[in-house]
Amino acid sequence: MSTKGKAPEAELIARTLEFKGGKVARNRLAKAPLEETLSRTGGGPPNHAHYELYRAWARGGWGLIITGNIAIDPLHLGTPWDITIPYDERNLTFFKTAMKRYADACTGRDQPDMVDPKSRPLAVVQLVHAGRQSMRGSGRGITKPALAPSAVPMSTMGGLGPVGRFMDHLLWGSVAAMTLEQVHELRDRFVQAALICAEAGFDGVELHGSHGYQLAAFLSPRTNLRTDDYGGSPENRARLLLEIVDLIRTQVAPDFLIGVKLNSSDYVQGGLTEDDALLNVKWLAETDQVDFVEISGGNYENPSFVMEGFDSEAEKAKLEKLSSKKNAADGKRDAKATGTGAATVQGSGADPNAKTTERTGKREAFFQNFARRCRSTLPEGSRLKIILTGGLRSRHGIASAINPDDGAADMACLGRPAAVFPALPLRLTDTSIDDASPEAGTPEFKVPAVTSLALVPIKIVGAGWGTLWHTFHMAQTVLGKSDNLDKSTYALIKDYTKTGATQTGFKEPNDDLFMLLVMVAIPMVACIGVFTFGSRS
Repeated sequence: MSTKGKAPEAELIARTLEFKGGKVARNRLAKAPLEETLSRTGGGPPNHAHYELYRAWARGGWGLIITGNIAIDPLHLGTPWDITIPYDERNLTFFKTAMKRYADACTGRDQPDMVDPKSRPLAVVQLVHAGRQSMRGSGRGITKPALAPSAVPMSTMGGLGPVGRFMDHLLWGSVAAMTLEQVHELRDRFVQAALICAEAGFDGVELHGSHGYQLAAFLSPRTNLRTDDYGGSPENRARLLLEIVDLIRTQVAPDFLIGVKLNSSDYVQGGLTEDDALLNVKWLAETDQVDFVEISGGNYENPSFVMEGFDSEAEKAKLEKLSSKKNAADGKRDAKATGTGAATVQGSGADPNAKTTERTGKREAFFQNFARRCRSTLPEGSRLKIILTGGLRSRHGIASAINPDDGAADMACLGRPAAVFPALPLRLTDTSIDDASPEAGTPEFKVPAVTSLALVPIKIVGAGWGTLWHTFHMAQTVLGKSDNLDKSTYALIKDYTKTGATQTGFKEPNDDLFMLLVMVAIPMVACIGVFTFGSRS
């Protein structure tokens, strides 16, 4: 790291990053994929609201922009307001046209007077199938089950006993195991989606294999109970992902980026562990076809990763404690049945005293320890770059994470700060601002009521509100009102309803008020259920 001047950390963050195919990111800052919820109800193409939002990010100085997820299957949406690739040819033709405009907005090609074509951001589309985490009515009939590797129902409210199971069923519905033919159709739709993105002019795609979505469900031993070629061993669980990567790489240009978002751990009992995740990174690196892996963790059943104060090591310690209790109970039962002594309990290897990087009194880089393990296992000269997301805020924390001497990653990925401050990279890379200055990092901001909602014994409620609040701020950017932290929640909601489809030029009905009511109703119903019935379970 340079020691000249007063901003060596800004200089480090401002360094370019070249990928094997030849594409170059202008700096080491990536805008993380964020759920925009700006499409029409039921899903649709990108629209004017998306274009305005991404034009702001294109002007903001990011080295890499990863879009919010685009659903490859209109029947399995993460929310009812996702961008989604249609089935029918007529709508697909219009979708492809909209995607070209989307690519121009993301890369800044449609505003060359404001974004230098020689230093424009690289733009990558995140592709997703929500799988078992697709809520009722999100693209399909409310009685039609979600498709997943195996028929393992969602459990976001398991701590509430029978009431929790009922509420989960009410929210998520049933789950059906996919046939082999459906698995192959899923694979082909991912490939088709990647080719559409390449044709539209995007620089690459990211396959969402994290946070419990479909590809992550295939990778997890808890949700993949299959006995065919796509289940059982860790290699079989990774087969689908590797097949998708191979099929995309053989049909796109050499410089087209292929990335994968992976969990470091699911942080749920019986789920993906760090050792499992390291194998997945190893296999992706060995293909020499993947340009980057974005490291994250958690899923809807344990959404702690999107809540204030998340600590990956503490989550691992909790799992180890639960596993020890279960093993001890199992050992006692076995001992009682066989007449032998209690079995010795083996831990999972997580260090309960380990801590993530702490700087300026705050915890950042949630998954830095795991990212460092990934980096140490990569062969020298590997094509695979490591992108670290989760918790990064300050210039010092980012520089520490990407330090070539002892850092964990090649690039830092920022999500929620990007939602509030779309031009944040201009500040983080400004060498005229002293590294030690309070002006060097992300301005302080807090999500209102998040502390109170954290008391609700259903993590997805507090996590959902935090996500929704940042969604409101993305709407502020759409309307040209970003960086306003003093605006009330009511004013944010009122502005959010002005970003509807009638302002896009697509002549679609303005259903934002309906969208807002549904989004607010979900956590409200959950809270009412907790306080009304929770004590009886």
